[in-house]
This record gives sequence, C-alpha cells and structure tokens, in this order.
Amino acid sequence: MKSNYSVRREYNYTVSITDQKGVSIYFRDITGKDLEFLERTLQEDREINIDDVIELLQRLCVSNIKIKRITPRVIKDLFKIVSKEILCNFMPKIKFLEVCYFLQNNSFVALDFFESQPMTKVMAMIQIHQSEIEKINKSRS
Repeated sequence: MKSNYSVRREYNYTVSITDQKGVSIYFRDITGKDLEFLERTLQEDREINIDDVIELLQRLCVSNIKIKRITPRVIKDLFKIVSKEILCNFMPKIKFLEVCYFLQNNSFVALDFFESQPMTKVMAMIQIHQSEIEKINKSRS
C-alpha cells in the first residue's frame, strides 16, 4: 500500500507532511510545556475524540492552517503520522520533571529552559546522560 504523504523530519525539530499535490503542513516537536495537555488528552481510560485530535494538531501545527477546516479523513491521517513521528516521545510530566532534576545535578534551576526544549533534544540528553553514568559505573567496577 502506497502512502498518500511524504514525511520528513526537519533540522529545526519540525516534521513536514506533504500530500501528493505537494502541499506541506509543518508540525513542531512536543516540549515539556505540552505534557500536561497531552496527559489530559491522551489518558488511557478516556477515548480521544475528533475535537481532541483537532486541538492537539492545531497546538503542534506551525503552518498557517486551520486544522478544523481539513476533512476528517485527512485529520485522521495527519494524527496517525504525528503520533508516530512526534507523540512517540511523550512521557508523563512527573517523569519529565524527574529527568530534568537529574540532568541538572539534583536541581530545578533551569526548568524553564528544559520545558521549552523539543522533546527529541531532551530524549537525546537522557541517552547521553545514561551513557555517561554507565561509563562511570563500569570504571568503578
């Protein structure tokens, strides 16, 4: 089955989704500031509805487009792509705060900075931090 869209991760922490006509929509990466909204919207015990999807896509969209004016089928397609490419980095806010605390040497001094960073960058920082901790632990053995 051929996809109706091409998807490209850009270097500015956005994802472009381009249809067969060449029309592109850009979505930004989630940040720590989005996590409370996402927790509320994507709760496991709650079914997500079209209004939730539209609000989520509109929040992440950096193109000058009104998502609610797009057809429901295209909204569904966009949501699937955004889920796979962007929402895959979602973590509960409490987990995010724990990560920020440890990345800042047991401090919250730069929390505003971390909350504004793209989650892809935060995930990379977590991987680097964990790798360095493993190196330290191996050198002690």
